[in-house]
This record gives sequence, structure tokens and C-alpha cells, in this order.
Amino acid sequence: MFLDCDISAAAGYTSQPQISRVLSEKWFKENGYCLSCDNDGLSQTPANTKASDFVCGQCSESYELKAFKVRPARTLVDGAYNALMSSILSGSVPTLMLLERNDKWQIQGLTAVHRLFLTPGVVEKRRPLSLTARRAGWVGCNIRLDLIAPDALIQVVNLRNETDKEFVRERFQKLNRLRAIPLSSRGWATLTLRVIRSLNRSEFLLEEIYAQEPLFAAFYPRNNNIRAKIRQQLQVLRDLGYLEFRGSGKYLLII
Repeated sequence: MFLDCDISAAAGYTSQPQISRVLSEKWFKENGYCLSCDNDGLSQTPANTKASDFVCGQCSESYELKAFKVRPARTLVDGAYNALMSSILSGSVPTLMLLERNDKWQIQGLTAVHRLFLTPGVVEKRRPLSLTARRAGWVGCNIRLDLIAPDALIQVVNLRNETDKEFVRERFQKLNRLRAIPLSSRGWATLTLRVIRSLNRSEFLLEEIYAQEPLFAAFYPRNNNIRAKIRQQLQVLRDLGYLEFRGSGKYLLII
């Protein structure tokens, strides 16, 4: 993987957003690869394709590329709220590829956000544009990266070092098991995984997850039986091979 962009590709452009789009897309087209299968090349989608910039011709996994000088830690500004929610609900939302570069357009990092963690609960609706705006009434959205389990973030490039391709694919494909969970329940599963990961150790007790009941209640205020739902999600994650139950309320995180 070559970690410098071809700056000459943006010759003739003066708009910074256009320069960023041209350089980042050209780099990703030449260096990106599918995380979900063994295809080492991706095809760029036609201009103005909604919520997708690249697609794998072998397995149809899609990717949306976003470039930054500094990758946001909390809030990722996205496009139209209704369009993103529609793609999530239909199961067509792409995996996000967050590209970090410096002023010389040298690639510093590339992080994938697995699409199965993009649930309605992590989408934040913005206020409509004012009546005097060019697109009056348009409603955008933010993706709350801080509400997504760290497992969803896979570093393809970190501090100008490329992560082993097979390791990246193995991690991505393990998360593909979440497809077995209906979208209506997937938010619960990914939130449970996020809570487990926040403990910062592989072994944990059921009581430690119960202690986070207020957090679950904040996400799902209409649920009156949070603890039963927590136990259900631990069983779901166990059946997917993410957890091992060791008896007496003890679990081991093995993903």
C-alpha cells in the first residue's frame, strides 16, 4: 500500500472540498481493498450514488470514504438524515472508511467503521436549515462515533503503518456474524458489546453489566425489564462466538 497521494491529480481544482474528494478517492481506488472477502480491488460507484463511493465486484460490500486532517472522536458529520436512516433500515448502509492525512497529503491513518454497528441509535438528527438557506428545511445528521462499540473500528492504516491485510479481514469477517441479528435487536447487542469493552478486561461478571443498567435505560427508556434484556444479549453474543459463559455469572470476551 502506497501511503502518499498523487497531488498532481488535483491540478486545476481550487475548491478545497473538491481537492480533498479527488485526492482521497484516487488514493483509495488505487490502494483500497475489500475487507469482507479476498478481493484486492474495489470499483468506484457512479457520481452522485447515494451513501456509497466504492463497491466490491465480488461480494457487493460497499464503502463510503470520508477524509480528514484529524479523525473525529465523537461526532461525524454526515449527509441527509432521511437518506442515512433509509439505508440503515434497508440494510444497505455502507462501511465507513475514515481517511486521515497531513498537509502534504501523506496518509496517516485509515479506519473502517463496520456497517453493522451503524444502527438508528447512533444517528443524531440535526435541526432543519433555516427558511433563508438555499436548501431551506433540509435535515442533516451526525453519526455519534462515541456511541459505537470500539470493536466496530478497524485500523487498516495506523500512524503510517499498514495493518496486516489478513488480520483486518479476519476482524471484519468476525463482525459479519452480526448479520444474524435483526436490526430491531442489533442496537441492543452492539450496546452490550460496547459496555463489556468499557470494562477494559476480557473476564467480567454479570453484575458488572447490570451496574450499567442506567445506560441501557437511557437508550431504551420504554423497556421495563432491562436486566432480562441484558441476559438475552449476553446469550446472543455467546451464540455468535463473541463470549464464553463460564458459569456462576462469569463471562469471557473472546472476540
